[in-house]
Amino acid sequence: MSARRPRFVVCEDGSEYVQRFRRFLGDAFDFLPAQDWAEARAAAAGAAGVLLDLDFRRTPPERLVDERGPAPTPLDAGTRARLAETQGILILRQLRAAGIGCPAILFADFEDAEQRRYLEATLAPLTIAGSRLGLAEIATLLKAAVEG
Repeated sequence: MSARRPRFVVCEDGSEYVQRFRRFLGDAFDFLPAQDWAEARAAAAGAAGVLLDLDFRRTPPERLVDERGPAPTPLDAGTRARLAETQGILILRQLRAAGIGCPAILFADFEDAEQRRYLEATLAPLTIAGSRLGLAEIATLLKAAVEG
């Protein structure tokens, strides 16, 4: 990784985001993958920001977090689904609780504007980016995060 390019941690349960960002935005930014809370926390030191997917359905239950930290296992199916579907938010809450205050971008579509405002206020600095955002718009968000 180049010391001249800002580094962003990409927290997702696969590799689709990090591959796409490296391919199309890698000339300007470095992207470091993290597949769960522990990897995100370890990678976030010195990062320009954290990019989070919302849904982590492919993550093994023992690597999920809940509102208090690592989720107690075993998990019943309903609890596992609830945690997986909101894992990006829960990971960001844990990062904030650990004192990691770098800018974050959460890739999610929320129909409820009040929910969106609440998350942006309580997990600041946070930008929620909808799924229809293009690469040029994402690059603009990353540049804004770096410029602070």
